[in-house]
Amino acid sequence: MNISAFARPLAAAAAVLAVAALTACSSVPVTSMVKLARTDLATADPAALRIAVRLPQGLRPRRVTLRIAVAVGADKREQAFVLADLDDPAELLSLAGEVTNDTMIYAFRIAPADVPRVLALRDEMAAHKAKGERGSLTLGVGAEACRTGALPAKTLITTYLKTERAGDFFPLVRDVDLRKEVPKEASPERIPLCG
Repeated sequence: MNISAFARPLAAAAAVLAVAALTACSSVPVTSMVKLARTDLATADPAALRIAVRLPQGLRPRRVTLRIAVAVGADKREQAFVLADLDDPAELLSLAGEVTNDTMIYAFRIAPADVPRVLALRDEMAAHKAKGERGSLTLGVGAEACRTGALPAKTLITTYLKTERAGDFFPLVRDVDLRKEVPKEASPERIPLCG
């Protein structure tokens, strides 16, 4: 999802965490769009950003990456950040009602060592805005995954975002079926077995 970030806040965080890039902006719940529109990247603490994904049993994320691209005119710069596992169970309490018998929830955060790089990108964006330059900010999350076994007929993925330390996770996309939404070459059957 591409947003004019110098004119708008963090609505760009409508990223999908899935096995392949999903064009899921149209699958973002309306209530989540409102929350995203009210989130201001200029004041948001990147250390508080949390991303979670609900995957069916048999599918596990291996490497999760956050990509941030800042574009001003023809100049575009992108940085990638490998996300760290979120290991504090207390932070996942708002997702307790989302767990089912046949799914698992995995959660991630920006690694503390990467927070200054994210802040530098935010400062760069603010400097362009202060000069009256227009541009865009694109945030995206992607994951490499592996299979632990057979996958269900419907391989449904739900992603969540948390933007404030005291806030709750809210859904970005809900029940996106990988078998329908990804290109054939990235179908669930082509996901490698976990080793």
